[in-house]
Amino acid sequence: MDIDMSTGERARVAASPALEAAVRRLKLRQLQLLVAIGEHGNLHRAAEAVHISQPAASKLLAQVEEAVGASLFERLPRGLRPTAAGDALLRRAGNIVAELSAAGEELAAIASGRGGRVRLGSIVGAVPGLISATAVSLHRASDRTALSLVLGTSGTLLAALRERRLDLVVGRIPVASERHDLSFEFLVDERQVVVCRADHSIAARTDLSLCAVMGEPWVVHPPGSVLHARFEDMLRRAGLPSPVQAIETDSVDITINLLLAGDFLAVLPRNTVAPWIERGFLAVLPVDLSLDLGAVGIITLIDRPLSRAAERVVEGLRRHAQAGEGQPSEP
Repeated sequence: MDIDMSTGERARVAASPALEAAVRRLKLRQLQLLVAIGEHGNLHRAAEAVHISQPAASKLLAQVEEAVGASLFERLPRGLRPTAAGDALLRRAGNIVAELSAAGEELAAIASGRGGRVRLGSIVGAVPGLISATAVSLHRASDRTALSLVLGTSGTLLAALRERRLDLVVGRIPVASERHDLSFEFLVDERQVVVCRADHSIAARTDLSLCAVMGEPWVVHPPGSVLHARFEDMLRRAGLPSPVQAIETDSVDITINLLLAGDFLAVLPRNTVAPWIERGFLAVLPVDLSLDLGAVGIITLIDRPLSRAAERVVEGLRRHAQAGEGQPSEP
C-alpha cells in the first residue's frame, strides 16, 4: 500500500534521526547549564551555579538550541521561561545530571568506606516508629549510611522522586496519580482515628457517631491531599456535610498543637498520636470511621535501580515492618 506524505511530513520524518543524534551528542556541561537555567530562571544566576561566565553560558545555550533546532527558553524582561521543547529536554537533562551526581556520591562512599547517602521521602506522620527504628539500625551498622529524611505530601514527594531528588518514598500512591513508572511494596496499614484533647467535654462520651461530632470545630487536611479527598468522600457517603468550622493544615505538629490548645477534633493515624495518648494529653473518640486510605509502602521508580545504600534502607524498613516496630497497641 502506497502512503502519500506531504513535504512537511517527509521533512519531519527525515529530521527525527538527525535530531535524536544531536541530542545524544550534548555534553554534560550543556545539560548542567540547562538544569541550572530551569532552576533559577535567570542566565546570570545559572552561569554562577555552574561556575562559568555569563558570556560562556550564552554561548553554550546557543549551541544547544542550534543543535536541536528549537528555542528552549523564552527571553522575558525578568528572565527565561522554558518553551515546550525546553520542558521536554529539561526533564531528561535533570534526570541525567541527578543520576550522575548520585553515582559520584556512591563512588565516593565506596572509596571512603562509608555506607553512602540515601534521600528518603515520607508522607507527614507516616509510621514514625518504623522510620525511627530503621534510622537507628542504620546508625548502628558498621558501614553507616547517611539518611536524609524529607517530609511532605504524596504529590510533592512523588514529584521529587520522579525528578531524582529522592531515592525512595514511604507513603501511598494517590488514586489519581499515574502509576506506570512506580513500584509499590506494602509495609503496613495505618488505622485512622478521631482524636481530641483528653479533657475535652466530648472525650468522656461513649455513644458517639460521626454525625454527632460533625458540629464540633475540626482540623482537616487541605484540598489536594489523599486524606482530604477520602474524608470528604466518607462524609458524602454518610450524607453528612463538611465541617462548618475547620482549620486546614497538612502539618501534624500544628494539628496536635491545635488539639491541645482548643476544642478541635481531627483525624490522624493511630500510631502518630500514640505517644500523646499514652501520656494522657489526647484521647481517641469511639467514632466508627469507614476511612480507607490504603496501605503505606515503599515507592520507587521502576526504571531506576537502587544504590546499595538505598537497598539497605529498604531491607531495614521491611524488617522493622514485619517485626511490628513502631506500631502501637490498640486502646
